[in-house]
Amino acid sequence: MINKILNGRYQIVELIGRGGMAYVYKAKDLKLNRFVAVKVLREEYTDNEQFIKKFDRESQAAAGLSHPNIVSVYDVGVQDNIYYIIMEYVDGITLKQYLNKKGHLDYEEATQYILEIAEALKCAHEHKIIHRDIKPHNILLTKTLTPKVADFGIARAITSSTVTITNQTMGSVHYISPEQARGGFVDERSDLYSLGIMYYELLTGQLPFDEESTVSIAIKHIQEPLNPPKNLVPDLPDSVNKVVVKLTQKKPEDRYQNMDELIRDLDLMLNDFNTQLAGSSVPLLEEDDTGLFKVEPVTAPISTSEGADVETPASDIAKKKKKHKTVWTVLIILLVIAGTMAVLYMNGIIFNKTVQVPNVTGMTLTDATAAIKAANLSLEVEQEVYNADVESGKIITQDPAAGSELQENKVVKVTVSKGIKTVTVPDVVGMDEDEATTTLTAQKFNVDIKREYNSNYGYGAVFSQDPSASSTVQEGTKVTIYVSKGEDTVSVPGIIGLTQADAQSRLSANNLNVGTVTQAESSQYAAGVVISQDPAESTSVSKGTYINFVVSTGPPKTTTTDTGSSGSDSSSSGSGSSSSSGTSGTSGSSGSSSSSTTTSGN
Repeated sequence: MINKILNGRYQIVELIGRGGMAYVYKAKDLKLNRFVAVKVLREEYTDNEQFIKKFDRESQAAAGLSHPNIVSVYDVGVQDNIYYIIMEYVDGITLKQYLNKKGHLDYEEATQYILEIAEALKCAHEHKIIHRDIKPHNILLTKTLTPKVADFGIARAITSSTVTITNQTMGSVHYISPEQARGGFVDERSDLYSLGIMYYELLTGQLPFDEESTVSIAIKHIQEPLNPPKNLVPDLPDSVNKVVVKLTQKKPEDRYQNMDELIRDLDLMLNDFNTQLAGSSVPLLEEDDTGLFKVEPVTAPISTSEGADVETPASDIAKKKKKHKTVWTVLIILLVIAGTMAVLYMNGIIFNKTVQVPNVTGMTLTDATAAIKAANLSLEVEQEVYNADVESGKIITQDPAAGSELQENKVVKVTVSKGIKTVTVPDVVGMDEDEATTTLTAQKFNVDIKREYNSNYGYGAVFSQDPSASSTVQEGTKVTIYVSKGEDTVSVPGIIGLTQADAQSRLSANNLNVGTVTQAESSQYAAGVVISQDPAESTSVSKGTYINFVVSTGPPKTTTTDTGSSGSDSSSSGSGSSSSSGTSGTSGSSGSSSSSTTTSGN
């Protein structure tokens, strides 16, 4: 598949993932000059109507959805029995990989992810699509850690959402809803349950139900109560604990009934987290009838003219104290403002003039740092990457771009080249074609396949490669593998009846060699004509095989009888009759019967 172009537009670049029913490739959209992801149905399923329908269902389910937290589908098609979906390319990792790296997430970060995923699922539900396979493995994170919901492979329209436990659902059994596990009717609330299980895992780093048997896990989803996450993370806010518990209720009617209800509570919680961080005394979230929470308004005291205080010396002293307190309060506020202004000025937020960002691409890091500093800016190396076009230690890109206006003391981020990345070519001779291709592709080589006949390697085996094994080359180099088409054979042509010259020409035309040529007398074939061959006509042999044949020297030579003077004596000793089997008139002519064949006495 590498370098193959689909629909005359999408050029396959590399394999980036494998799934149960499809491969995922990174490809270049030659028309829009951007990278895309191409999901290709595995070859073994292209004749399976059930898998083709499932593949088609995924493309239709996602194609109608447009949301910043959903992986976009751009195109679908079939070419040369290759079923493919063209999708947005997300250059990042899955939420599961991110969770594995961190162990677990703090409640604010976890809540923010769940909120954004809920917004994406709300969009799907509004289009009458339920995902049915929500899990962190199907959430992709961009480089800015923005979540995007992917893989609508078993999504279905809400109006026809019944499901039984099959291989395609049991693969995600850790997140399956009780109604899915029972094979019952599923709706939006099934996605809410799976989202709750994922929320639980993000907060605790553990799955609530885990067994070796998938069936045992499914039964736990149906029967076993969930251990609240606060029991595992004691400092978890009660509000977060309550949302997880409500999401994971066994009965759909006891959960949130739609994504809007969940989003409302998540928004309230995030606002509450921010308020507490700011040190405000806004009341904690309390339970409400519609969602889980409500915020009680702070009621100001009602002023009235009745019961006014009578002025006394004591009250006068109090007024003076209040006045002094007010003065100090104003001074403190002014100092805070002055301090804030100073911080803003030092950080270039106010009062600082703007400068033009110099062009540092192609410079060494030392020269770039000097140029940036001279412009009253600072330089930060954002990343170092391999680059075949830019020398090691030099700047590849910068942000902001050269010529941009930027406030003084701000940061210019740069990407620095690590030069050409070299790798060692693996030895794939002797492997079959698929194994060799997978081995090379996994190490980011481009693979070119040539097929030739070879008598020393079986059909489909790699018998040579270029560059050779253990060569040191640039990453992404094209490696040509030579795959055997098996032994190159040819059928021996018939040459009997041909002249020797014609026989040799026919053998040469069929990629065969002339072997041993012998001669023999033949009464059937004229001199110079082939009378037999070895191997025989139509025998299958390797090209270049030597063919032996026999050429006629003509009919056998005739044997004659001597009728000279000695014959006259014998005839005179007889009875005087001329009854011999020879011709009559044997008067002593010595060559009279030389042209006759030898006879046996008739």
